[in-house]
Amino acid sequence: VDAKMSGIATGANKGFIVTKRPQAKSSRKWYLVKGATESKKQPGRRVKVIRAVVRETVGYAPYERRIVEILKGGGSNPQKKAWRFAKQRLGTHIRAKKKVAEMERVASAAPQKKKTKPEKKSK
Repeated sequence: VDAKMSGIATGANKGFIVTKRPQAKSSRKWYLVKGATESKKQPGRRVKVIRAVVRETVGYAPYERRIVEILKGGGSNPQKKAWRFAKQRLGTHIRAKKKVAEMERVASAAPQKKKTKPEKKSK
C-alpha cells in the first residue's frame, strides 16, 4: 500500500496523486494535527453578538424552560433530573450536560422572585 500513486486510472499503482495529512499518534488527539479541521473552534465576536440578539428576541424553547424549572424546583438532586430530561430531548449525555450547564447560568442570572408572607387578616 506504500507504493506511490501514478496518476493513471489503471495498473498496479493506479490512483490520483495526493499528499496525505500527517496523522496524530492517538485518534483522540485529532485537534493537535496540523491542518486539522477548524469546525470546533470558538465562534467569533460577530457570531456571538448575533446569537445573543436572536436569543434575546426569540427566547428559550419549551424544553429549555422546563430544564430551568427543574433546576429551580429543588428537591433531591435537581441537576440529575435536569440531565436526564435533557438527555431524553437531545440524545447524548455530553449535549445534555452542556445544555444543563447553559441553563444553570440562565437560571442563576435571572432575577429571583422574593417570597412574601401573606398578611394576616384582622377581624
